[in-house]
Amino acid sequence: MSQPNIPCPVDVLVVGGGPTGLLISYILLRSGLKVSTVERYDKFEQALYGRACWLYSGSMELLDLNGIYDRISDIGFIVKGAITFLDGEPTENRGWSFINKAVAGQTHFDYCLTMRQKYIEDAIRGAISELDPNVVRGRVKLINYRDTGVSEYPIVATLEHEGKVSEVRCKYLVGADGGRSTVRSIGKFPFTGTSSPFKWVRLDAVVRSNMPSSRSKVIALESREHGNVLWTPLDNSRTRIGFVCPAELYGEDGSSITEDAVIAAAKNAVQPFSLEFEKIDWWTVYSISQRVAERYQDGHIILAGDAAHTHSSGSAQGMNTGLHDATNLAWKLAGVVNGLYEESILETYDLERRKTAERLIQLDKDISALISGTIPGHFNAPPGANPNEYLELVYTTNALFTVGLGVTYGTNSINWPPSTPNCDNVPSAKAGNRAPDAPVFRPGSAFPKPLRSMLSYIGRFWILIFAGKLEPTLESAQLNLACSAKYHALREYFDSSRSFTRTHAPVSEFITILRGEGCLQVAEAIGVEPLGKTVYDESGEAFAKYGVDEMVGGIVVVRPDGVVSFTSRLDGVDDLSHYFTSFTHPAKEILNHRPHAPTQARGGEISVEGQNESTVLHS
Repeated sequence: MSQPNIPCPVDVLVVGGGPTGLLISYILLRSGLKVSTVERYDKFEQALYGRACWLYSGSMELLDLNGIYDRISDIGFIVKGAITFLDGEPTENRGWSFINKAVAGQTHFDYCLTMRQKYIEDAIRGAISELDPNVVRGRVKLINYRDTGVSEYPIVATLEHEGKVSEVRCKYLVGADGGRSTVRSIGKFPFTGTSSPFKWVRLDAVVRSNMPSSRSKVIALESREHGNVLWTPLDNSRTRIGFVCPAELYGEDGSSITEDAVIAAAKNAVQPFSLEFEKIDWWTVYSISQRVAERYQDGHIILAGDAAHTHSSGSAQGMNTGLHDATNLAWKLAGVVNGLYEESILETYDLERRKTAERLIQLDKDISALISGTIPGHFNAPPGANPNEYLELVYTTNALFTVGLGVTYGTNSINWPPSTPNCDNVPSAKAGNRAPDAPVFRPGSAFPKPLRSMLSYIGRFWILIFAGKLEPTLESAQLNLACSAKYHALREYFDSSRSFTRTHAPVSEFITILRGEGCLQVAEAIGVEPLGKTVYDESGEAFAKYGVDEMVGGIVVVRPDGVVSFTSRLDGVDDLSHYFTSFTHPAKEILNHRPHAPTQARGGEISVEGQNESTVLHS
């Protein structure tokens, strides 16, 4: 068979070049894996605009974690306000106003970013290309795959590129190829759920309107005929408008819908405000289905994004959920392929993300019905009830989940509850929850930085050592005696040959967090060289958000995807060791022990003009 220019074998073959597949590929590539990403469409010929356009705070945190956010921040539209209109008059505390309340004080990204999916794909593709310009290939169609069950590369994928067919071997194949996933279909993954009777219109255009705040806020218009109408400003002077498709527009099967008819319906949907179109980039009329794969993994085949779950755009969850899938999966898959983790760690991807999707699907059934003007029966609404009031209830009740800051995972092989629950000396931050953000100061800095910005993806867990409170001295500050003794014991353990960081795969990095200020040199303040980088929590916000008593300290482990996974006392090193050794492979070679004790040598230098420099050492 003739060969397209695709390497063989590869560690991971990713099928699908949307945001989910691209982000998975980028993280795997950064982790040192050999990756190939194939996309059946040519992205330059496919519809350039439309599709997803919302990024919530949680997704922006994940993109920032992986170094992507700065590539898109200048393109997107910053949304910090919301307004709802009923019959042309503003209505308080309805519609999208729940977002501002949910994110206030929770994150550095206390806003939404609206931009069309194309630009997000371009940004991630650009980041990939800087590492390897040959990873992503368009117009490559997956024809079939099979699991041979043998060799280091058990999966054999058959690909078609420009009429030529070839085979590629890989260790894992990831299907991120959308709601009509070929990977899911070939693998016969059950995709259960229902199709909704509702049909919606979405369009992107350059428009003129007398609607107040039309280029400064996201707007909901409560329309009796068109449901809860979406109006949101986008990048490059564009506006996204969305509404329920009227029966007369859809007709018998939707095949006769025209652009002119969509424009006329849009003008009607935003009444009593005016609407004129200067340019329309894209429009779509689509039906809604809510489905989730019964499993996300079958051996070496894994699903992600819309290939694993589909739903409406009612709460703008499609791309956001896919980005959460990508960051949850990629670090685990990279660690398994690199020989760091037990393969069973991949089971937590299915456990965590499928449960999240199932919750999302249930919410979406309510949201899509309410946006369409129908109140689901389980609300037991009285006759004549307003669907928008129930929509507001659903939005506000699930606000943190919707914006991605309240996505939580249960106890599993990598999310451990404390071994001594309800102990005052154990941080109260809960395993499976997002790691909170708080302002911290690097040594000598006059300005704070977000703690989460210190947790950038490097493929490792972050062990946060909340060392305790500093106490003032005549000239500086020192760690309180009780915490200092515990910290010294930690330092001694991690310098020893029995430390899990030496006996097992290297999967962690440290950050030491000191409560207070006034310290001029870290090692002097704590009496020993610090573990990892050091930051100061001057306000106490970080200690408070992680539930750490500043007089006793504590340890919090954060996963590579920014999720808390373990907590212990400051002197709980045995529990910490038990946690990490439970899912990491033993080190193949123990590094020679090099203690961090200060040198005992003394010496002096002689540097006199006209003479050679010399050094004198004393034992």
